This record gives sequence, structure tokens and C-alpha cells, in this order.
Amino acid sequence: MMLPDAVISAPEREAGLRRKIFLATPTQFASNGIGALFLRDLIASQPDIGFIVHEEPPFLMGGGSAMRALRAASTRLPVFHSARLRWFRSRLLEKRVMAVAAAADAARADCIWVTASSPEMIWIADLLAAGGRDVRATVWDAPEYLSGNLRLDAALQDTLVDSFGSLLRRARAISVIGRTMQKDYLERYGVRSEIIRHGIDADPAMVGRKPRTGGPVRIVFAGSLYSKAEWNSFVGALDAADWQVAGRPVLLHFMGRFPLSDARKPKQLVLLGEKPFDEALKVMASMDIGYLPYWFDKRHEIVARTSFPGKLSAYAAAGLAVFHHAPPYTEATGFLRNYPFGLACPSLGSDDIVQALTQLVELAGTDKCCQARQAAVRDELSREAAAARFRRFLARSPG
Repeated sequence: MMLPDAVISAPEREAGLRRKIFLATPTQFASNGIGALFLRDLIASQPDIGFIVHEEPPFLMGGGSAMRALRAASTRLPVFHSARLRWFRSRLLEKRVMAVAAAADAARADCIWVTASSPEMIWIADLLAAGGRDVRATVWDAPEYLSGNLRLDAALQDTLVDSFGSLLRRARAISVIGRTMQKDYLERYGVRSEIIRHGIDADPAMVGRKPRTGGPVRIVFAGSLYSKAEWNSFVGALDAADWQVAGRPVLLHFMGRFPLSDARKPKQLVLLGEKPFDEALKVMASMDIGYLPYWFDKRHEIVARTSFPGKLSAYAAAGLAVFHHAPPYTEATGFLRNYPFGLACPSLGSDDIVQALTQLVELAGTDKCCQARQAAVRDELSREAAAARFRRFLARSPG
């Protein structure tokens, strides 16, 4: 699916752009998802480059009511994803590689930028690079995480990881989401990469604000809640503390779609519903602390080690102190050590949670916390930082 008018305006075409970049991605580019927002913001940061967007949706996982029903049923059918991806590799892969290459040629693109965010896209990109194409690969999630989510059989998972490694070795440039992933791929594949996170156009006054030092402690969770056991232990700890911390009452807010099951919904919880990103930032800026949970169980260790949560960028932009409820090996834990505008609580125990939350309430109102948040946004999480790194990633001779 070609969407040139979505990203290249008529005046730009008439003026003649110096470079054209062909983006191939399984992400629905016009959606409101975090991946689409990430891509659109990166593209907007390079007004002198033309981008042509080609969506490559996962095989048999497109839209429509029948496909939605199939996706829902597939969670109970462990063999489904392995079967559809084996069919894709044997019957469709070479055709899709040729189609993407032809579309890039028709657009007269200088290079092909891919998001390695589906097995199909990884295989397509690997063969494009093997054929001598200038491929630039953006990695958001480890392939082990992708295959685990799809419950692929062991042989197919090995095939995917091998192709991913081959793609990284052949790609002209690589971007990753965090330092753990960067270090891992240097050690495993001998490749250097650029860290590109979602850069937010943050209001300096919002980033530099100090939370209230009296009255209720306002805590907010924003987004989709996957770490339900961690959330439940956090709510349980607040229950045990009678919703008081550091001698102040606690108000807990949830922004987003609250899960239908398995997550505790105490009577004290304030449900804010779903909001557009800009509005969500303004609402969060009226809070004090952003709650950021990650899974403690070993099944999610890879994603916890390698992923960088978009919530952390949003919380920083809103001027929040961050309560990172997660095991000690997460990417965000290391980030908060370098930029201490929050702290990590590596425990599910109620006493430990309340103790850590008390420490954070005391930290949140200090100059140290405010200055650390400002530095994190300036150096790592701003739109300007992302734009500079993205430009290096796209350079004709990256490095």
C-alpha cells in the first residue's frame, strides 16, 4: 500500500527533494498507535527528505471482522502463527521481496528503511539486504519477544533469530531502542547501532515544574496495562497503607482503557478514560508521580531487559517523577540511575513498595529530581535529540 501523499506535500514535490527514503513497515501508519506516532514524528523531523510509506501487514492478520475473529481465536491455537508464517515463507516471501524492491525502485528511493517489527518484515528485509539493497533497520523489540508473543515453534523461532542476525550484519545502518539492546547486538553480531527513542516536543516549563510538597499525592498510570500482577501488588500496598504515604493521602488515576479482567479496580481509583496524546500530557502535568510497571516473571525477561517504555518519555515530558515497578535488570532501571528523576522498586512486597514510594515522594519535590528530568529530556527524550540521531541513521554514509 503506497501512501506518498500522506508524507510528501505538493510544494515539497514541486521544489524537488534532495533525497527520498522508502519506508517499509507492518505498522498502520495512519493509526493512533505508539509505533505510528513514533514514525510520523521521525519523518516530520526531516523536512528536507521525502518519505514514501509502504505498509506490509502481517500475513493473514489484516483488518475486517473475519480477521479480527481469527486473531482472537489464534491466541488459543498455538500452531496457527507457525503454520501461517511457514506458508508465507514457502509461498509468498520471494514475491513480497520483489514487490517491495519494485516499489522502492518506482519511487526512486535512495535507500529502504524498515521497521523489523514482524517476522514477515524481518525476512523481507534480510533478503533485500542480501540482494545488495541499501537497507536501514529500526528495531523496537527483540525477535525472541516477537516469536514468544506469537508462540512460534522452536525451529521457526531459530529461523527468525538467524534471519534477524543476518539482517543486522547486512544492513547499512541500525537503530535500536536502548543501551542494553545496543550492547547486546554489538556483542552478538558485531554491529554498531544508533539509539533512537520517541522524541517528544516537550514544554520546558512543564518538564521543569516541581510537584506539590503538600496535600494529596497524585499518582497516574497512562496507557495500556499489561503488567497486571505488578499493578495488583501496587494497589494492595496502597490498601495496606490505608492510601497514605509520607503522611499524605494518595489519589490513584488511570488514563486509558482499563482491563476487563485480572486487574484490581479499587473504589479509590479515578478512571480518566482514553485521551489524545497532547491532552493526556496536560492531564498528567496536574499529577505528581507516573506509575511504570514491568513484568517480574522470567517469561518476559527479554522484553524487560531490551525495551524502552514510551510511558517514560511521556511521564518526563509531563514533569512527573517516575515510580518504576520492575525487576532490577530493566532498561528503564538503568536509565533512571543515569537520570534520577524517579526510582525503581524491584519488589512486589507491600512494605517495600510503600517504602520506595515514600522515598520518591520526598525526591519528587527536589531540585535534583527536576534537573535530572530536564537533562533526560534534553539529552535523550526530546524531539531534537531524536531528530539528530535519525539524521545520522539516514546519512548516506552513517557513522
